[in-house]
Amino acid sequence: MAACNKSVLVTVTVAISMIMICCCHVSEGAANDLISKVCSEAKSPSVCESVLRPVPPSKGADLPGLASTALEHGIDIVEQSLAAITLIRGDCTDFYTDAIDSLYYGRENLGSRDWDNLYNNAVDALESIANCDDILTGEPGDVEPPAIAQADLTAEDAVYVVIAVAKYGRITKFI
Repeated sequence: MAACNKSVLVTVTVAISMIMICCCHVSEGAANDLISKVCSEAKSPSVCESVLRPVPPSKGADLPGLASTALEHGIDIVEQSLAAITLIRGDCTDFYTDAIDSLYYGRENLGSRDWDNLYNNAVDALESIANCDDILTGEPGDVEPPAIAQADLTAEDAVYVVIAVAKYGRITKFI
């Protein structure tokens, strides 16, 4: 009788383990599928995927988790770009500070699942970064310094990931 109970216990344990393994793979697949859907909306899907794929599925399997990752990455990159640009020229600091502020407001939008305002704040951040380009190349013959052009591009790419996630939230009405 004890051997029979032991056999049943082993069988049940193996079955539960197999179910858990399958669920983990399905969850990871669902996270990767969501990342693919979100990044298909991005200006640069490869940049989007490079930001979102490293997120462990347990943290990023849902849209708010991906949005949080994109926002934090965006804030970090725009702050780094601001620091780099300030060393070269101070003309853009106000625009980059505005961009960072817009992304910080995005945190509040994310907390309330307000995808429309998250999207709008990310677009505002992108426009602030673009304003830097405008003042540096406003006159014929003006050339944006290569280091600033690269910092702008890097910051814009990071913000476009936030825009892609917010856009997907708006489309799907994810709550």
